[in-house]
Amino acid sequence: MYNEEQIKAYFDRINYYGGTEQSVDNLREMHRLHLLYIPYENLDLLNNIPLSLAPKDLYTKIITNRRGGYCFELQGLFLYLLKSLGYFVVQYSGRFMDEPEHIQMRRHRILVVSLNDKRYVCDVGVRSESPRVPLELVEGQLQSDSISEYRYEKDPFYGWVLMQRERNKNWKPLLGFTEEPQIDDDFIMPSFYCEKHSNSTFNKFMKISIFTGDSNKTIVGDVFSVYSGAKVTERHKITSKEEAVKLLRTVFGIDVPGHYNPFI
Repeated sequence: MYNEEQIKAYFDRINYYGGTEQSVDNLREMHRLHLLYIPYENLDLLNNIPLSLAPKDLYTKIITNRRGGYCFELQGLFLYLLKSLGYFVVQYSGRFMDEPEHIQMRRHRILVVSLNDKRYVCDVGVRSESPRVPLELVEGQLQSDSISEYRYEKDPFYGWVLMQRERNKNWKPLLGFTEEPQIDDDFIMPSFYCEKHSNSTFNKFMKISIFTGDSNKTIVGDVFSVYSGAKVTERHKITSKEEAVKLLRTVFGIDVPGHYNPFI
């Protein structure tokens, strides 16, 4: 649990000035601001810095040191904030569905908040255009975050499947999860796979992301892109470490430690 002083610093980090009482409006605003001010990033993995999913270590890295993290870190941090505020949260393990004809391993941390006899899926740990606000976990209901439309379907294998429809595009599945509650330690092994395994892409090249009000800005490998209105509106290749460090600081708010190298 985070104490009152830590919660205040967390709120300062995401520029949240709302209340601490449990409500859908407060949950929605914290979720939205989290995506705007805390970046998705894998720089530690690229530089062989061991990851820790312990609450105090996540807090030090992301809040105190003003870094970002990837899904296991970002979702873990948000989980501990929500629990510290008294929200009831259950964790599940999910599979991304962005590779047709290929069933991916479970490697995503899902948070489901129960509030006012409803359940809401919160996800601040995806690096591409994805729900910017909590979505009610109910089958078939059309929901929107003002950028894209979403609905949940049921599948005999994947369980709950999150469907997305961007502007002028068809519906597509983003991820699926079944309802076996997970404990914090259940995410250590999939995180370690992403961190160290030779088949993992998380330890091969930069995967950086931050949201704005109407766009998603990313670095993938050596390419910086801006995605807005369901299309790439800007793209250019990063040609030097100096350029990468400047982009990370000015666009994503990450001050790269001097001994780090964004490229491998």
